[in-house]
Amino acid sequence: MRQEDQVSFVIDDGEEILDAGSLTDESSSSSSSSSSSASKPDHYDAFTRNGMIKIGEESNEYRTIKTQFLAGLGELSKDTSVMAIHKNIGSNNLNMEARFKAFKGCVDAVRERRGDTNSKNGWYGASKQEIRHIISYGIGRCNGQSHGIGVYLSTSKFILEAFPSTIEDENGLRHMLLCRVIMGKMELIPPGSKQIYPSSMEFDSGVDNLEEPSRLVVWSPYMNSHIFPVYIISFKAPSFSICMLRSQINEVRNRGQKLSSDVLFPILVKVFGPARADLILKSLGEYRKGEVNQHQMIQSLKQIIGNDRMLISIIKASRGKLPVRAQNREGRFRGNN
Repeated sequence: MRQEDQVSFVIDDGEEILDAGSLTDESSSSSSSSSSSASKPDHYDAFTRNGMIKIGEESNEYRTIKTQFLAGLGELSKDTSVMAIHKNIGSNNLNMEARFKAFKGCVDAVRERRGDTNSKNGWYGASKQEIRHIISYGIGRCNGQSHGIGVYLSTSKFILEAFPSTIEDENGLRHMLLCRVIMGKMELIPPGSKQIYPSSMEFDSGVDNLEEPSRLVVWSPYMNSHIFPVYIISFKAPSFSICMLRSQINEVRNRGQKLSSDVLFPILVKVFGPARADLILKSLGEYRKGEVNQHQMIQSLKQIIGNDRMLISIIKASRGKLPVRAQNREGRFRGNN
């Protein structure tokens, strides 16, 4: 990719990192040394084979993106480890280089028409396979419908909203794209809207909130001309349900409340739904009354929950603190399902 074809990429705090398509010596040398280590399995060959370059962990670029990513995850950042960041340099992938030229053309066109491209950083969570397809061929689907039907990307303050779309791969890793997005003139898209195009020629894109958007909405005709994927962040994190459960339980503890069944039940409903929440309380109640032993309780919860890590979180949270009211809960809610 030629120097004159590069587009500036910045993190939201205004600090410029690198031009999209360029690679510093610092990043390159770290990438070379890591790739030369034949003894380590390559968990990222799906990305490197498609023109992505691994960024050195000691580089300013890596540290800044990692910091921004973890900050946007909020409470989840405590249980999240960034494992690698790969950068799209375009010139290693002819399809991507062509898409970058198209993106740059749109940058120039929108700037000429609007006076400002209003470009944003957008985070896109997906499976490893989908991200590989995006790098190879471009975005192939609309991933959101709550505020119009389009491609949704999360802003840097609300990266957590993109997390549920990530899927753990065969190596226990999740992946997220950090993209540069041409927003142009944005319009407010109300919840439940079925809009699929700009409402008029006055607008280019949509958001869920004009003052502080959490979702950037790019309409399908523009999804590969107005979105350019620059980085892939690979990380390890527990499932969203586990994090939600921990967060809710910690919130109760911070308020000084006891984890009675009246307090725990609404939390379980949010994570598992009322039917499974009922069964969980029933199983814990049977254990507290001595009707089953600990092994039997754990086996019962495994069948209900299907996730050992989440199971441990629940047992730790409720051990010795759960009065038995499961039977009343069961009678009250079972008939409503």
